[in-house]
Amino acid sequence: MMCIGQALIGTVVLAISGWPPVFPLAMLSGVFFAVGNALTVYIMDGIGMAVGSLLWNTITCVMGWAVTRFGILGNPQQLPHNNVMNFIGVIVVCVGGCFFATIKHHPMSVRPAPWQTKKERKLSFEDNEIRISTLKRITAILLTLFVGCLYGNMLTPINYLVANSSQTGYPSSVSSYFFSFCFGALLTSTVIFMTYSAARRNRPFINPELTLPSLTSGMIYAVATYCFFLANQHLDQTIAYPILSKAPGVVVSLWAVFLFNEIKGCRDLTALVVGICTTITGIALISVSKIQF
Repeated sequence: MMCIGQALIGTVVLAISGWPPVFPLAMLSGVFFAVGNALTVYIMDGIGMAVGSLLWNTITCVMGWAVTRFGILGNPQQLPHNNVMNFIGVIVVCVGGCFFATIKHHPMSVRPAPWQTKKERKLSFEDNEIRISTLKRITAILLTLFVGCLYGNMLTPINYLVANSSQTGYPSSVSSYFFSFCFGALLTSTVIFMTYSAARRNRPFINPELTLPSLTSGMIYAVATYCFFLANQHLDQTIAYPILSKAPGVVVSLWAVFLFNEIKGCRDLTALVVGICTTITGIALISVSKIQF
């Protein structure tokens, strides 16, 4: 449903951009997003919404910086004016990510689904303490690294098309590729859902109450992603990616602490605050390293 919401906004952008064609390579960006988005469900279940978001955003920040800093995977190379400050900033961001990995989250209590029987609802209320195994937590952290790599390369196919637009004749504006991104995400999420439904023998777990919220969140996310595309085009990716990848994680962590009570205890809250401050410091160093004094 989220990808359907994205496709609706993508259609609007498509019309505004003059109905450009669908670019298969740009669809690969949507594939990266959809696969990563599907894996975040398991990640948030294993290590929590805040910790998971902050961890994969840290990897996204580093990966998005690396592919443009060194000009790999078809990205145009973007060199900073201060190499030492640039590398120190990346190291500081990685240190901040280590703080997030030590935080233990407390799964929030979930209200019963509307289709559950009275007996099932009673059992769900009685079993308030949800225990997360060590294996599941480790698996979630490893998946976080993979998701961060996917998100960090989400713009790589589009950057390649834009960088080579003069030779290929393709558009040089990222707006022309946004619908292709949304379409690729929609197709991939459809395949994932079909595979999941087949594995569940046509009995997938679907909460009907999440239909409209998922559609709405997809539309909101599409607007944010489009702004991300524009910011990345008008700013260097070594500046835009660190800022745009960490800001959502900070907002999510605030929701997790004050609304869902996922993170409790002085130790874990301290690790969260120190980790956020450390990564913000690293992002500031990366951004300032591009400025010529």
